Amino acid sequence: MSTSTLSTTEKNKPLLLSKGFCYTIDKATNDKIYWKCEYARKLECKDRIHTNDIKTTILHENDNHNHPGNAISSEIRIFEEKFRDRAVNCNENTQTVLDNCLTDLSDLAVARIPNFKHIKRNMKHRRVMNDSPKIPNDRTFNQIPDILSVTKRSNEFLQFDSGPGDDRIIIFSTLEQLQLLENCEQLLVDGTFKVAPAIFYQLYAMHIVYRNAVIPVVFALLPNKNQSTYHRLLDKLKELCPLWHPKSIMMDFEKAAMNEFGDKFTTTTDPAIMSGCFFHLQNSVQRKLQNATVLTKPLG
Repeated sequence: MSTSTLSTTEKNKPLLLSKGFCYTIDKATNDKIYWKCEYARKLECKDRIHTNDIKTTILHENDNHNHPGNAISSEIRIFEEKFRDRAVNCNENTQTVLDNCLTDLSDLAVARIPNFKHIKRNMKHRRVMNDSPKIPNDRTFNQIPDILSVTKRSNEFLQFDSGPGDDRIIIFSTLEQLQLLENCEQLLVDGTFKVAPAIFYQLYAMHIVYRNAVIPVVFALLPNKNQSTYHRLLDKLKELCPLWHPKSIMMDFEKAAMNEFGDKFTTTTDPAIMSGCFFHLQNSVQRKLQNATVLTKPLG
């Protein structure tokens, strides 16, 4: 009986390395694991390995590959696993982790390593994901973790949380961003759904024009798109920014939002000018035309 090396894939699934070939689990019984070549589907390779339940002692091997092995590739796989494990489980900086993991690699394997900047970036991402708290299942979770309440520069980011409940509203912004919002003349607002957490209906973003650049200043997680919700959002922002009164507001054509912004900023002695976004208008017109029965071909 020969032995092999057990590793993991990038998705943390078992990977068996033997004689320059890589294998993934095909099936398992109480006392035996059946492995298939990683190219079983792509190259229709038929080679299989059977191991005991400890996974590393080979009980049977076909040795029937239809492609050459690659010992360097296996070496790099082991390096990648060590790097992923060390990145998450130690406090060393990225360069130290990289240096320690490279010490056991051959020169040929080092030459095949992907771009080091890419590796370091992946390591930082893994550490962030590992430290990130679990995503809640609904809007009744108790509190927002500290790691999500401050910026990387340790500035306060969570400005308001209405508390657990179906009508929960959460507002993120820094004090500097709120100051920019309070003094802005041009305000751009829009709700997006694709990047909103599943437990919230939308992420409502506010941007301002500052020194000829568009800058995001407020991110609000909203439970719906009711006018009462926009009323609560704007009331809280007015509380945080008492002097906030933009001269112009550009937004999409959502009626509830337009009504509430209109009530807040166009009924004063110095009313703001409200306008619709051309991008949203264009999309709306195109949808209307595509649904019209007179068309025989789709637009675009």
